[in-house]
Amino acid sequence: MPAQPTRRKIESAIFERIGADGERRGLEIYFKDAGGKHRRRAVDAGLTDARDALAHARTRRVKHEREPSDPRITFDAVADQFEAAHVATLRLSSQQAYGAALKRLRAAFGPKRITAIKKIDVRNFVAAERAEGLKANSITLHLNVLGTLYSFAREDLDIPVTVPRLRRSERPDPTEDAREHRILTDDEIARVLGSLEGPEWLFFRALAETGAREGEVLGLAVRRIGASEITFAEQLGRDGKLAPLKTSNSQRTIEATRSLAAELRLAGGQGFVFWQLSHTGIRRAWSEALRAAKLPGPQPVIHDLRHTHVSGLIADGWDPVEVAASIGDTLATTLKTYAHEFDARRRSEQRRAALETRYRAQDGYRMATDTSPQTGADGAKIQQMQAHRSTVR
Repeated sequence: MPAQPTRRKIESAIFERIGADGERRGLEIYFKDAGGKHRRRAVDAGLTDARDALAHARTRRVKHEREPSDPRITFDAVADQFEAAHVATLRLSSQQAYGAALKRLRAAFGPKRITAIKKIDVRNFVAAERAEGLKANSITLHLNVLGTLYSFAREDLDIPVTVPRLRRSERPDPTEDAREHRILTDDEIARVLGSLEGPEWLFFRALAETGAREGEVLGLAVRRIGASEITFAEQLGRDGKLAPLKTSNSQRTIEATRSLAAELRLAGGQGFVFWQLSHTGIRRAWSEALRAAKLPGPQPVIHDLRHTHVSGLIADGWDPVEVAASIGDTLATTLKTYAHEFDARRRSEQRRAALETRYRAQDGYRMATDTSPQTGADGAKIQQMQAHRSTVR
Protein backbone atom coordinates (compact mmCIF):
# COMPACT_ATOMS: atom_id res chain seq x y z
CA MET A 1 0.00 0.00 0.00
CA PRO A 2 1.54 3.37 -1.01
CA ALA A 3 2.49 5.74 1.79
CA GLN A 4 -0.05 8.49 2.45
CA PRO A 5 1.08 12.11 2.27
CA THR A 6 1.77 13.88 5.54
CA ARG A 7 0.50 17.32 6.43
CA ARG A 8 2.43 20.27 7.81
CA LYS A 9 0.40 22.99 9.49
CA ILE A 10 0.82 26.43 7.91
CA GLU A 11 -1.76 28.25 10.02
CA SER A 12 -5.11 27.54 11.61
CA ALA A 13 -7.05 25.04 9.43
CA ILE A 14 -4.56 25.34 6.53
CA PHE A 15 -2.01 22.61 5.90
CA GLU A 16 0.64 21.75 3.34
CA ARG A 17 0.58 18.23 1.93
CA ILE A 18 3.97 16.49 1.77
CA GLY A 19 4.42 13.30 -0.26
CA ALA A 20 6.32 10.25 1.00
CA ASP A 21 9.23 11.28 -1.21
CA GLY A 22 9.27 14.75 0.33
CA GLU A 23 7.55 16.35 -2.63
CA ARG A 24 5.32 19.32 -1.79
CA ARG A 25 1.83 18.62 -3.11
CA GLY A 26 0.05 21.86 -2.42
CA LEU A 27 -2.20 23.25 0.29
CA GLU A 28 -5.26 21.82 1.97
CA ILE A 29 -7.97 23.38 4.13
CA TYR A 30 -9.72 21.67 7.07
CA PHE A 31 -13.25 22.73 8.01
CA LYS A 32 -16.73 21.62 9.12
CA ASP A 33 -19.62 21.65 6.70
CA ALA A 34 -23.19 22.74 7.48
CA GLY A 35 -23.96 19.27 8.84
CA GLY A 36 -21.05 19.34 11.29
CA LYS A 37 -18.96 16.88 9.27
CA HIS A 38 -15.18 17.44 9.16
CA ARG A 39 -13.85 17.88 5.64
CA ARG A 40 -10.52 18.36 3.93
CA ARG A 41 -10.14 19.95 0.55
CA ALA A 42 -7.09 20.53 -1.63
CA VAL A 43 -6.44 24.08 -2.87
CA ASP A 44 -4.38 24.24 -6.04
CA ALA A 45 -3.14 27.77 -5.47
CA GLY A 46 -1.26 29.90 -2.95
CA LEU A 47 -1.85 30.78 0.70
CA THR A 48 -4.15 33.71 -0.11
CA ASP A 49 -6.38 31.46 -2.20
CA ALA A 50 -6.40 28.88 0.59
CA ARG A 51 -7.56 31.52 3.05
CA ASP A 52 -10.31 32.58 0.63
CA ALA A 53 -11.43 28.99 0.13
CA LEU A 54 -11.56 28.48 3.91
CA ALA A 55 -13.57 31.68 4.37
CA HIS A 56 -16.04 30.55 1.68
CA ALA A 57 -16.40 27.14 3.35
CA ARG A 58 -17.10 28.72 6.72
CA THR A 59 -19.61 31.11 5.12
CA ARG A 60 -21.44 28.16 3.58
CA ARG A 61 -21.62 26.55 7.02
CA VAL A 62 -23.08 29.71 8.60
CA LYS A 63 -25.65 29.94 5.81
CA HIS A 64 -26.42 26.21 6.12
CA GLU A 65 -25.45 25.64 2.48
CA ARG A 66 -24.54 22.16 1.38
CA GLU A 67 -21.07 21.39 0.11
CA PRO A 68 -20.72 20.52 -3.57
CA SER A 69 -21.94 17.00 -4.13
CA ASP A 70 -19.13 16.21 -6.55
CA PRO A 71 -15.86 17.99 -5.75
CA ARG A 72 -14.08 15.71 -8.28
CA ILE A 73 -16.10 17.01 -11.22
CA THR A 74 -14.14 17.19 -14.46
CA PHE A 75 -13.52 20.21 -16.63
CA ASP A 76 -15.65 18.67 -19.38
CA ALA A 77 -18.61 18.23 -17.02
CA VAL A 78 -18.40 21.86 -15.89
CA ALA A 79 -18.04 23.01 -19.49
CA ASP A 80 -21.22 21.12 -20.43
CA GLN A 81 -23.21 22.99 -17.79
CA PHE A 82 -21.47 26.26 -18.63
CA GLU A 83 -22.47 26.00 -22.29
CA ALA A 84 -26.06 25.09 -21.46
CA ALA A 85 -26.64 27.73 -18.77
CA HIS A 86 -24.44 30.63 -19.89
CA VAL A 87 -23.16 30.41 -23.46
CA ALA A 88 -26.59 29.53 -24.86
CA THR A 89 -27.94 32.90 -23.66
CA LEU A 90 -25.38 34.95 -25.61
CA ARG A 91 -25.79 36.45 -29.06
CA LEU A 92 -24.78 34.22 -31.95
CA SER A 93 -21.37 35.78 -32.61
CA SER A 94 -20.46 35.43 -28.92
CA GLN A 95 -21.69 31.83 -28.89
CA GLN A 96 -19.39 31.08 -31.80
CA ALA A 97 -16.41 32.74 -30.12
CA TYR A 98 -17.05 30.91 -26.83
CA GLY A 99 -17.61 27.63 -28.67
CA ALA A 100 -14.27 27.89 -30.49
CA ALA A 101 -12.47 28.73 -27.23
CA LEU A 102 -14.14 25.91 -25.30
CA LYS A 103 -13.20 23.41 -28.01
CA ARG A 104 -9.54 24.19 -27.39
CA LEU A 105 -9.90 24.31 -23.61
CA ARG A 106 -11.66 20.92 -23.59
CA ALA A 107 -8.85 19.41 -25.67
CA ALA A 108 -6.32 20.63 -23.10
CA PHE A 109 -8.18 20.09 -19.80
CA GLY A 110 -11.29 18.00 -20.55
CA PRO A 111 -10.75 14.83 -18.47
CA LYS A 112 -8.95 16.60 -15.60
CA ARG A 113 -10.73 17.42 -12.37
CA ILE A 114 -11.34 21.16 -12.43
CA THR A 115 -9.89 21.41 -8.92
CA ALA A 116 -6.67 19.75 -10.12
CA ILE A 117 -5.80 22.14 -12.95
CA LYS A 118 -2.72 24.12 -11.96
CA LYS A 119 -0.80 27.10 -13.28
CA ILE A 120 1.71 24.85 -15.01
CA ASP A 121 -1.16 23.33 -17.01
CA VAL A 122 -2.30 26.80 -18.12
CA ARG A 123 1.29 27.77 -18.97
CA ASN A 124 1.61 24.66 -21.12
CA PHE A 125 -1.71 25.50 -22.80
CA VAL A 126 -0.48 29.01 -23.69
CA ALA A 127 2.88 27.66 -24.90
CA ALA A 128 1.13 25.13 -27.16
CA GLU A 129 -1.11 27.79 -28.70
CA ARG A 130 1.87 30.08 -29.30
CA ALA A 131 3.78 27.23 -30.94
CA GLU A 132 0.75 26.66 -33.17
CA GLY A 133 1.01 30.26 -34.35
CA LEU A 134 -2.15 31.67 -32.74
CA LYS A 135 -2.21 35.43 -32.27
CA ALA A 136 -2.03 37.03 -28.84
CA ASN A 137 -5.63 38.26 -29.07
CA SER A 138 -6.91 34.73 -29.73
CA ILE A 139 -4.96 33.24 -26.80
CA THR A 140 -6.15 36.07 -24.53
CA LEU A 141 -9.75 35.32 -25.53
CA HIS A 142 -9.27 31.65 -24.61
CA LEU A 143 -7.84 32.60 -21.21
CA ASN A 144 -10.76 34.99 -20.61
CA VAL A 145 -13.25 32.22 -21.38
CA LEU A 146 -11.35 29.96 -18.97
CA GLY A 147 -11.71 32.60 -16.26
CA THR A 148 -15.43 33.02 -16.95
CA LEU A 149 -15.94 29.25 -16.75
CA TYR A 150 -14.19 29.14 -13.36
CA SER A 151 -16.39 31.96 -12.09
CA PHE A 152 -19.44 29.97 -13.21
CA ALA A 153 -18.15 26.86 -11.42
CA ARG A 154 -17.60 28.79 -8.20
CA GLU A 155 -20.72 30.98 -8.18
CA ASP A 156 -23.32 28.79 -9.92
CA LEU A 157 -22.13 25.27 -9.05
CA ASP A 158 -20.63 26.06 -5.63
CA ILE A 159 -17.36 24.39 -6.55
CA PRO A 160 -14.57 25.92 -4.43
CA VAL A 161 -12.14 26.73 -7.24
CA THR A 162 -9.99 29.69 -8.18
CA VAL A 163 -8.77 30.14 -11.73
CA PRO A 164 -5.01 29.52 -12.02
CA ARG A 165 -3.97 33.03 -13.02
CA LEU A 166 -0.73 33.60 -14.85
CA ARG A 167 1.50 36.57 -14.16
CA ARG A 168 1.25 39.46 -16.59
CA SER A 169 4.64 38.54 -18.07
CA GLU A 170 3.35 35.02 -18.79
CA ARG A 171 0.24 36.16 -20.62
CA PRO A 172 0.36 37.10 -24.31
CA ASP A 173 0.35 40.83 -25.00
CA PRO A 174 -2.35 41.85 -27.52
CA THR A 175 -0.10 44.68 -28.70
CA GLU A 176 1.99 41.97 -30.36
CA ASP A 177 -0.82 41.75 -32.92
CA ALA A 178 -0.94 45.48 -33.49
CA ARG A 179 -1.18 46.15 -37.20
CA GLU A 180 -0.59 49.62 -38.54
CA HIS A 181 -3.67 51.03 -40.25
CA ARG A 182 -3.36 50.97 -44.02
CA ILE A 183 -4.63 54.38 -45.12
CA LEU A 184 -5.61 54.32 -48.78
CA THR A 185 -5.04 57.30 -51.06
CA ASP A 186 -7.84 58.68 -53.22
CA ASP A 187 -6.20 57.07 -56.24
CA GLU A 188 -6.03 53.68 -54.52
CA ILE A 189 -9.69 53.82 -53.53
CA ALA A 190 -10.57 54.73 -57.11
CA ARG A 191 -8.54 51.77 -58.41
CA VAL A 192 -10.25 49.33 -56.03
CA LEU A 193 -13.74 50.65 -56.79
CA GLY A 194 -12.92 50.64 -60.49
CA SER A 195 -12.32 46.89 -60.24
CA LEU A 196 -15.85 46.33 -58.97
CA GLU A 197 -19.31 46.62 -60.43
CA GLY A 198 -22.96 46.27 -59.44
CA PRO A 199 -23.95 46.00 -55.77
CA GLU A 200 -20.36 45.23 -54.68
CA TRP A 201 -19.17 48.56 -56.14
CA LEU A 202 -21.90 50.46 -54.29
CA PHE A 203 -21.28 48.54 -51.05
CA PHE A 204 -17.58 49.40 -50.90
CA ARG A 205 -18.28 52.96 -51.98
CA ALA A 206 -20.67 53.25 -49.01
CA LEU A 207 -18.00 51.89 -46.67
CA ALA A 208 -15.44 54.36 -47.99
CA GLU A 209 -17.75 57.38 -47.78
CA THR A 210 -19.34 56.66 -44.38
CA GLY A 211 -16.69 54.78 -42.39
CA ALA A 212 -19.42 52.36 -41.26
CA ARG A 213 -18.79 48.75 -40.28
CA GLU A 214 -19.53 46.13 -42.93
CA GLY A 215 -22.41 44.58 -40.94
CA GLU A 216 -24.01 48.02 -40.55
CA VAL A 217 -24.01 48.64 -44.31
CA LEU A 218 -25.19 45.10 -45.10
CA GLY A 219 -28.15 45.66 -42.77
CA LEU A 220 -29.01 49.10 -44.13
CA ALA A 221 -32.73 49.48 -44.92
CA VAL A 222 -33.94 51.85 -47.63
CA ARG A 223 -36.25 53.60 -45.15
CA ARG A 224 -33.17 54.65 -43.15
CA ILE A 225 -31.82 56.75 -46.04
CA GLY A 226 -32.72 60.42 -46.40
CA ALA A 227 -31.84 62.94 -49.07
CA SER A 228 -28.39 63.56 -47.58
CA GLU A 229 -28.24 61.48 -44.40
CA ILE A 230 -28.15 57.83 -43.35
CA THR A 231 -29.33 56.25 -40.10
CA PHE A 232 -27.69 53.07 -38.81
CA ALA A 233 -30.05 51.22 -36.47
CA GLU A 234 -29.28 47.52 -36.99
CA GLN A 235 -26.71 45.25 -38.58
CA LEU A 236 -26.61 41.99 -40.50
CA GLY A 237 -25.12 39.15 -38.44
CA ARG A 238 -22.98 36.39 -39.89
CA ASP A 239 -25.99 34.09 -39.65
CA GLY A 240 -27.75 36.26 -42.22
CA LYS A 241 -30.20 37.71 -39.70
CA LEU A 242 -30.64 41.27 -38.47
CA ALA A 243 -29.15 41.92 -35.05
CA PRO A 244 -28.70 44.88 -32.68
CA LEU A 245 -25.74 47.15 -33.31
CA LYS A 246 -22.43 46.58 -31.55
CA THR A 247 -23.05 49.18 -28.83
CA SER A 248 -25.56 51.90 -27.96
CA ASN A 249 -23.14 54.44 -29.45
CA SER A 250 -23.37 52.66 -32.80
CA GLN A 251 -26.94 53.85 -33.40
CA ARG A 252 -26.50 57.13 -35.22
CA THR A 253 -27.51 59.36 -38.11
CA ILE A 254 -24.70 60.73 -40.25
CA GLU A 255 -24.31 63.11 -43.17
CA ALA A 256 -23.90 61.62 -46.64
CA THR A 257 -23.49 63.04 -50.12
CA ARG A 258 -26.70 63.37 -52.10
CA SER A 259 -25.15 61.22 -54.80
CA LEU A 260 -24.48 58.29 -52.46
CA ALA A 261 -27.89 58.55 -50.79
CA ALA A 262 -29.63 58.53 -54.18
CA GLU A 263 -27.62 55.50 -55.37
CA LEU A 264 -28.46 53.58 -52.18
CA ARG A 265 -32.18 54.33 -52.40
CA LEU A 266 -32.28 53.38 -56.07
CA ALA A 267 -30.48 50.07 -55.46
CA GLY A 268 -32.67 48.96 -52.58
CA GLY A 269 -36.16 49.07 -53.95
CA GLN A 270 -38.60 48.73 -51.03
CA GLY A 271 -36.49 46.61 -48.66
CA PHE A 272 -32.82 46.41 -47.80
CA VAL A 273 -30.21 48.00 -50.00
CA PHE A 274 -27.82 45.04 -50.14
CA TRP A 275 -30.28 42.17 -49.80
CA GLN A 276 -28.30 40.08 -52.32
CA LEU A 277 -24.91 40.34 -50.52
CA SER A 278 -23.41 38.40 -47.59
CA HIS A 279 -20.33 38.65 -45.39
CA THR A 280 -18.67 35.83 -47.31
CA GLY A 281 -19.53 37.34 -50.67
CA ILE A 282 -18.12 40.78 -49.92
CA ARG A 283 -14.85 39.33 -48.64
CA ARG A 284 -14.49 37.37 -51.87
CA ALA A 285 -15.26 40.50 -53.88
CA TRP A 286 -12.69 42.51 -51.89
CA SER A 287 -9.95 39.93 -52.55
CA GLU A 288 -10.71 39.92 -56.27
CA ALA A 289 -10.76 43.74 -56.41
CA LEU A 290 -7.35 43.93 -54.71
CA ARG A 291 -5.86 41.47 -57.19
CA ALA A 292 -7.18 43.58 -60.06
CA ALA A 293 -6.16 46.92 -58.53
CA LYS A 294 -2.55 45.75 -57.88
CA LEU A 295 -1.98 48.09 -54.95
CA PRO A 296 1.50 48.28 -53.38
CA GLY A 297 1.86 46.34 -50.14
CA PRO A 298 0.87 45.88 -47.47
CA GLN A 299 -2.52 44.98 -48.83
CA PRO A 300 -5.45 46.70 -47.06
CA VAL A 301 -8.25 44.85 -45.32
CA ILE A 302 -11.89 45.93 -45.56
CA HIS A 303 -11.74 47.64 -42.15
CA ASP A 304 -9.01 49.93 -43.48
CA LEU A 305 -11.71 51.79 -45.42
CA ARG A 306 -13.06 52.85 -42.01
CA HIS A 307 -9.60 54.00 -40.88
CA THR A 308 -9.12 55.87 -44.17
CA HIS A 309 -12.47 57.65 -43.72
CA VAL A 310 -11.59 58.70 -40.16
CA SER A 311 -8.18 59.97 -41.26
CA GLY A 312 -9.96 62.13 -43.83
CA LEU A 313 -12.30 63.56 -41.20
CA ILE A 314 -9.36 64.39 -38.94
CA ALA A 315 -7.51 66.04 -41.85
CA ASP A 316 -10.66 68.09 -42.57
CA GLY A 317 -10.61 69.45 -39.02
CA TRP A 318 -13.26 67.32 -37.26
CA ASP A 319 -12.73 67.17 -33.51
CA PRO A 320 -12.68 63.84 -31.58
CA VAL A 321 -16.29 64.19 -30.37
CA GLU A 322 -17.56 64.70 -33.91
CA VAL A 323 -15.51 61.79 -35.25
CA ALA A 324 -16.71 59.44 -32.49
CA ALA A 325 -20.35 60.35 -33.16
CA SER A 326 -19.95 59.84 -36.91
CA ILE A 327 -18.39 56.36 -36.73
CA GLY A 328 -20.43 55.10 -33.77
CA ASP A 329 -17.55 54.63 -31.32
CA THR A 330 -17.09 55.98 -27.81
CA LEU A 331 -14.90 59.04 -27.38
CA ALA A 332 -12.41 56.96 -25.38
CA THR A 333 -12.08 54.36 -28.14
CA THR A 334 -11.74 57.03 -30.82
CA LEU A 335 -9.00 58.84 -28.91
CA LYS A 336 -7.18 55.59 -28.19
CA THR A 337 -7.32 54.39 -31.80
CA TYR A 338 -6.56 57.69 -33.54
CA ALA A 339 -4.59 59.60 -30.89
CA HIS A 340 -1.48 59.82 -33.07
CA GLU A 341 -3.45 61.35 -35.96
CA PHE A 342 -5.16 63.95 -33.77
CA ASP A 343 -1.76 64.74 -32.25
CA ALA A 344 -0.07 65.01 -35.66
CA ARG A 345 -2.76 67.43 -36.89
CA ARG A 346 -2.44 69.53 -33.72
CA ARG A 347 1.34 69.73 -34.11
CA SER A 348 0.99 70.59 -37.80
CA GLU A 349 -1.39 73.45 -36.99
CA GLN A 350 0.98 74.74 -34.32
CA ARG A 351 3.89 74.74 -36.76
CA ARG A 352 1.78 76.45 -39.43
CA ALA A 353 0.67 79.11 -36.94
CA ALA A 354 4.28 79.72 -35.92
CA LEU A 355 5.28 80.21 -39.56
CA GLU A 356 2.36 82.59 -40.10
CA THR A 357 3.42 84.61 -37.06
CA ARG A 358 7.02 84.78 -38.20
CA TYR A 359 6.40 85.72 -41.81
CA ARG A 360 2.98 87.37 -41.91
CA ALA A 361 4.49 90.88 -42.32
CA GLN A 362 6.27 89.91 -45.53
CA ASP A 363 4.63 90.08 -48.93
CA GLY A 364 7.31 87.97 -50.51
CA TYR A 365 10.97 87.20 -50.31
CA ARG A 366 13.82 89.25 -51.68
CA MET A 367 17.52 88.62 -51.43
CA ALA A 368 19.18 90.72 -48.82
CA THR A 369 21.54 91.94 -51.52
CA ASP A 370 18.61 93.66 -53.24
CA THR A 371 18.21 96.14 -50.38
CA SER A 372 21.60 96.18 -48.64
CA PRO A 373 24.27 98.53 -50.06
CA GLN A 374 27.42 96.72 -51.17
CA THR A 375 30.83 98.13 -51.98
CA GLY A 376 34.06 97.00 -53.60
CA ALA A 377 34.48 93.87 -55.68
CA ASP A 378 31.54 92.12 -53.97
CA GLY A 379 29.28 95.03 -54.77
CA ALA A 380 30.31 95.05 -58.42
CA LYS A 381 29.78 91.30 -58.69
CA ILE A 382 26.33 91.52 -57.16
CA GLN A 383 25.40 94.38 -59.52
CA GLN A 384 26.43 92.16 -62.45
CA MET A 385 24.22 89.31 -61.11
CA GLN A 386 21.26 91.66 -60.72
CA ALA A 387 21.76 93.01 -64.24
CA HIS A 388 21.89 89.45 -65.62
CA ARG A 389 18.73 88.57 -63.72
CA SER A 390 16.95 91.60 -65.23
CA THR A 391 18.07 90.55 -68.70
CA VAL A 392 16.74 87.03 -68.22
CA ARG A 393 13.39 88.40 -67.06
